[in-house]
Amino acid sequence: MYSTPRFLAGKKKITNDPFSTNPTYVFLNFRNKRYKDKIQYLSHKLRRVSIFRSVTFALFSSAITLCYLTKQSWKEYMYSFFILIPFVYLVQLYAKRKIQIQYAKKTHGFVVEEIYRLRGEFKKLKTREIWEYPEVVRNHPLSIDLDLCTKQGFLGIYDTTITDIGFQTYLKRFLQEPIEDPKLNSDPIEIKKILSKPNLAYHLQRKFLVPESESNEKFHLPSVSLEDSFWKKRRFLKYFFPIWGIFSPVYLVLGLLFDLPLIPLLLLINGILFVSYRSDSLKQWKEIKTLSSGSEKFRKTFLYLAKDRKTAKRMIGQITSLGDSSELLISPLPHLILNILCLWDLWKIKSLQKWKYKFENLWNDLQTLIIRTDAMLPFVNFGFLFPEARFATLSSSGNLSAEGIVHPLLPKESRVFNPLTPMLPGDLMIVTGSNMSGKTTYLRSIAMSLLLGGTGAPVLGSQFEFPKFQIHTLIRSQDSMEDGVSFFYSEVRRLSTIIKTADNQRKVPVLFLDEILKGTNSKERFIATREILSVLREKQTIVFLTTHDLKLAEIPWAKRFHFTELEVDGQMDFDYKIREGVSGSTNALKILKKEGIPIRNEEE
Repeated sequence: MYSTPRFLAGKKKITNDPFSTNPTYVFLNFRNKRYKDKIQYLSHKLRRVSIFRSVTFALFSSAITLCYLTKQSWKEYMYSFFILIPFVYLVQLYAKRKIQIQYAKKTHGFVVEEIYRLRGEFKKLKTREIWEYPEVVRNHPLSIDLDLCTKQGFLGIYDTTITDIGFQTYLKRFLQEPIEDPKLNSDPIEIKKILSKPNLAYHLQRKFLVPESESNEKFHLPSVSLEDSFWKKRRFLKYFFPIWGIFSPVYLVLGLLFDLPLIPLLLLINGILFVSYRSDSLKQWKEIKTLSSGSEKFRKTFLYLAKDRKTAKRMIGQITSLGDSSELLISPLPHLILNILCLWDLWKIKSLQKWKYKFENLWNDLQTLIIRTDAMLPFVNFGFLFPEARFATLSSSGNLSAEGIVHPLLPKESRVFNPLTPMLPGDLMIVTGSNMSGKTTYLRSIAMSLLLGGTGAPVLGSQFEFPKFQIHTLIRSQDSMEDGVSFFYSEVRRLSTIIKTADNQRKVPVLFLDEILKGTNSKERFIATREILSVLREKQTIVFLTTHDLKLAEIPWAKRFHFTELEVDGQMDFDYKIREGVSGSTNALKILKKEGIPIRNEEE
């Protein structure tokens, strides 16, 4: 997918490490060591700056104290203040070094997480709990059937998003749900472009790190609206306050110097004006804080994606400066005094409006680009971690096939690639086999490859071809005592919904069924399954069905495949390879015996 990093050349393979020849793994280990050294170096520099800062402040304090004790003149006091110049510089340098360490630690943490993902050590990752996902996502049939929202589910493991909207878009995109805002729909070719450039995926993700963030924390990045609700209510004040706001402090100064009249009246008028706009000005301050916070958190991201970095810097600097002014709201008394003296809030609201007029288009364009890229990066990251993954091909004929596919969450040492025979609209594949042989995992491998291909991400496999699809799964049904719904009825309702929504007008319906209608007797199950599959065939649905009921394999239009167990030294073993035909072996009794359950008579 992309060229091997230059530092991989000449490296000897680490014999016990299956990842030692993976260029991404070598690259990440190199970065891991580099950031460890960088953190150590910056920590040492920070300690030195801290010591010098303390020394300069001690010198300043000593000089002031000495001047006071020896009763020096104001000139000697002034000389003492020159020591504050290096002190101020060191304070600024300390803050800068601290931010550098924060970024280095965050990047190092990200690199370590990448190594865990690549090695399949998912338990070491801090992923979301199921209840932390939106209800509509965790209750989605795909999430339930493919274990997407579990602690070691795909959605949590590869979630690198940092924006709340980016996270929602990432979930919808993977689940093939519509995205309301068309601006957030990214072209699948963008993922391919990013992965075609060596290590661009890594550097892009590095710019999407927020130092002070917690694991799985999402931030809101607002858009900018030119709607002027504050001044619409106060059109006269909009044009009157600049004159009055300058006149008030000037008159107060002159009044104190020359004992002019009406100062109390002027302060009263300003106080009444302040009370009149106070509630609305707080809303404006809230917007300033939100924009300022967003610009600070996403500063590196803004500057990295901006075409004109100088303009982007000015945009961020001005809104950050406005945000710093909002700190005065913490202290009500100074805030009140400033508004009584010069209508301070109105000046800041006017500055906000000027900033909006100047930077609205740039901010909104970058905001959309950040969110769209943020939602795309989990899929980019998957391709970055597994350079052996290949991009799927979109089929115009409705063909679904692969030379070999595997589940993306299986550890590298456990992967067994299985082919997928060409499946066209209306085709049925029935997979039989003994317990634990790999039937359900095979179904999930096809479903996960479809979802990855649908997002534009590469797929672990080769020659994967798929049509524009509408995916449905029925692998894990759930009963409900609260709703009075049995296991069987829950499955029937799901099947009814799938049949009604299967529509081949625009997309090919693809359905995955695991042990269909297992909550009823074998006679009625066969009749019902046969009729359901007939209807789905008429609707041009591609169906994958796993079953232990070998009678179902007699359905005439089915393509029959199976998995089986092997016997090695009297013990069951599995190679997890798919074979043509119907399974001729069973292992349920063997498994029961192995677990100590007595089977006294094996005759039927």
